[in-house]
Formats: sequence, C-alpha cells, structure tokens
Amino acid sequence: MKKILLFVFLIFYQWSFGQLEFKNSNVGRVMEFADLSGHSLLKKYDPDITGSPFFNDDWILARVTLSRGKQIGPLPIKLNLESNELYFLDSSGKELIALEGLVRKVDCVNYFSKDSIRYIFKSGYPSIDKQNENYYYQVFTEGNIELLAKKFKYVTTEKNDLTGETSKEFVDGGAVLYVYAYGIMQTLRPTKSFITSLLEEDKQQAINRYISANKINFKKVPDLIKLFNYYNSIQR
Repeated sequence: MKKILLFVFLIFYQWSFGQLEFKNSNVGRVMEFADLSGHSLLKKYDPDITGSPFFNDDWILARVTLSRGKQIGPLPIKLNLESNELYFLDSSGKELIALEGLVRKVDCVNYFSKDSIRYIFKSGYPSIDKQNENYYYQVFTEGNIELLAKKFKYVTTEKNDLTGETSKEFVDGGAVLYVYAYGIMQTLRPTKSFITSLLEEDKQQAINRYISANKINFKKVPDLIKLFNYYNSIQR
C-alpha cells in the first residue's frame, strides 16, 4: 500500500512540474511559466553573513498563481525577503527564481503563523513608498479590503571596537502595514476614522455594531483581520 501511495505522489509531483517547460540557454537553465521566462541566476551572498535572507528557511509547498491567472503546484518554494524574489525547485531539484512580475500569488500549503493564519503572499498592487507593483506582500485578508504587510530583511554590519573585526547579519525589518481598498493602496492608520473611511456608507451601521460588540482595537492586527473579514463577508 505504501508503495502505491508513493507512486501516486511521484506521478502527481511530476505532473505539477510538467506544467513548467524547461530549456537551456546561454545564461544557464531557464524555465518558462505559461510562455514567460525565468532564470536560475541565484543571488550569491557573502558566506560570512549570518542568519538567512528567507522568510522560510526550509522549502515549503505552495500553490502559485501566475500573472495571466494560471495556477500551478503545489511546488517547493522559498521567499527571499532581502531581494524580494521567489525561489523554487524544479523536478530535478534545481533552484530557480521566478522573473519579476511573473508570479501574482503564493498560497502556502499547511504553513501557518502562531495565530493560525495561513501564509499567503501576493504582488500586483499599485506602487507605494519604495515598492513597485511586483513587490510581494503578506496578505491577511482578501476581498474588497485587503490588509497587507510589507516584510523585509536587510544586512547589518557591526564592528568590534576592541578587535576591529566586523560581523554581518541578516535582520528583520519592522513590518509595515497597508490597506488595499477598492483599487487604492494606502499606508494603514490605526484609527477608527481612517478605518471607517474605507467602508461603503450603507455598511457603516453594521460595522459600528460589530466594532462595539467585539471591542475591536484598531492597533491590533488580529482585531483588524476579524473586522475586515467580517466586512468582506457582508459584501458578497
């Protein structure tokens, strides 16, 4: 029975990758997602840098939605928060990077935060601050109002005053929250006046009752997730 299940898994795994076409070129192994090219020129970091540039250090499975709407996977992925690049493995185990603008959604399979929120990353939002439309945001809510988080890592350098030696390390930058509501991207302001300004007028009374009944704290992400999920549900 175990051999049969293993055989079925391998067939499914190869079928998923069969939707990706691979070819060789003068720049190395190249992949094609729905006739769009990617590359395998992985960014090389100084080996002396400690820590990791990735959101997830280990490979995890995710379903990937491409810019033209095609869905593939599940396939093993890593998200590089320092370079904002999506890494994944082909059927031979080779690491590849999706070209910028190629992937619009990364829906992680059975990978959750400590608050039991499944990790989802999306791009394709309007440019804001230093992020362009190809930046991957963590998505907390989906619908008419989407709560997003910019997560990033950077390299910090410290010098030992006694020895003169320097050390480098990947560190997490502070998360920045945004809201994408009805086609407009804005930095989140955790106030009732800002939050209610995002809502349609005919839903204001229902939302005010929900805020009072659930004692929503606009400075707490879990409360905002509950509020926006409720609002999106009554919009359907």
